[in-house]
Amino acid sequence: MWGWINDNAAAISAVASIATLMIWVIYLQMLFSGFREGRRAKILINRGGSPTLNGHCLVANMSAKAIFIDAVLLDFSVNDEAGRRHFSYSLSNLTFEDDNASDPRAKLFQGPLAAAEHLDLGTFRTLIERMSPPDFDRFETIESIRITIVATYTSEDRPVAAERVFDIIGERDELVVSPRSYAATQLRSHRQRRRIERSRRDLHQSERDGRDRSASVDARHSIS
Repeated sequence: MWGWINDNAAAISAVASIATLMIWVIYLQMLFSGFREGRRAKILINRGGSPTLNGHCLVANMSAKAIFIDAVLLDFSVNDEAGRRHFSYSLSNLTFEDDNASDPRAKLFQGPLAAAEHLDLGTFRTLIERMSPPDFDRFETIESIRITIVATYTSEDRPVAAERVFDIIGERDELVVSPRSYAATQLRSHRQRRRIERSRRDLHQSERDGRDRSASVDARHSIS
């Protein structure tokens, strides 16, 4: 036995070195994965309480640290006799009073969210009603809803975001909000983050343009 070991000492040493190297590579990979996950935000968007429009839209922060929700974006498409129409807005920019909301974050659609904490944004029906035209009640004409959460994370200079699409299926009295994917999509690539930044800039610019136009109209009326 010892003779065989002495005869193959060089080969055994090489195998031991390779095995040690592989162990260190695996260990460093685990350390890097843990470090990366600790620096990356993870936002969940779920449906709770009911599979229908009366179900609640829940947002959970599964990051290692707290996030600050900057905006909740809601997009949905309606397909009726007037054709296909698309509605898109930031719920965080809406002005409304909700005395029933015990958590101000659910009323403002903004605020800090600690690690492992979740926030109830309200029912899907209520979210759509705040976005849709006045007296809109034809929910069966809605094809899908896209919820996008834009937030700020401690270790990120650029905004972090997640989105999830829910399809509206069924008849008028039995409409179901069905998630299209197993989980929310984390928008982490540079292209996706640029898209979020661009949409936010466009929204802010449209607000400025609308205010400028209304100001000019008021000025003309005062002159006349």
